[in-house]
Amino acid sequence: MNEQQQLIQTRLRFIDLFKSFFLQEPDAEILARWRGMLSALTCENITPEFDRAARNLHQALAQANRQEIAAEFYTLFTDPFSPDLVAATASQFIDGHGFGPTLVRYRDFLDRAGIALAKDIREPDDSLVLMLDALATLVEAQKRDRDTENEQAELVRRFLGPLATHFRQHLEGNGQARFYLLCAQLLEAYINMENELLQANGATVTTPPEQ
Repeated sequence: MNEQQQLIQTRLRFIDLFKSFFLQEPDAEILARWRGMLSALTCENITPEFDRAARNLHQALAQANRQEIAAEFYTLFTDPFSPDLVAATASQFIDGHGFGPTLVRYRDFLDRAGIALAKDIREPDDSLVLMLDALATLVEAQKRDRDTENEQAELVRRFLGPLATHFRQHLEGNGQARFYLLCAQLLEAYINMENELLQANGATVTTPPEQ
């Protein structure tokens, strides 16, 4: 496996990790995987922002049990009656309501990038998990020698980057967000790394953001 293929595999593992944070309540197997990956990350020097966020999350994982994390997930992302429920979609954070113009622009991006979502998916297209899945799809395409870096740059800079930042800021003001705030901080640090990598590779966004 050459250096480029190794980088692709590393990126896909990171994206899969972040999807697993926000996809469902963790079971014992998922928690063990998180602990293993975060333990390994604390031995690396990646960026100051990412390293700090990884250490904080690693410490939280060592102290919290599965029931506590699952209860927080339910309060933040599942319980429709929770006053702390978080709608983790780009439209909600950028436009102030679901199904806004950001969703329209994002669906246009998906069409141009050739990404088709499964019809049985119930989440909004511009949800955090589905955006991460779209990024993984574009990164995976590079393994088949398809150049998707410009599409990756557009996804990260126009949609996923702003969503990650707004998501982290919202959880900072949410009194019930403790563990998942740390997840959001690590996610934002990673998306910043993705943006820097794409910039270093010369990826460009050819379609300007709409105001």
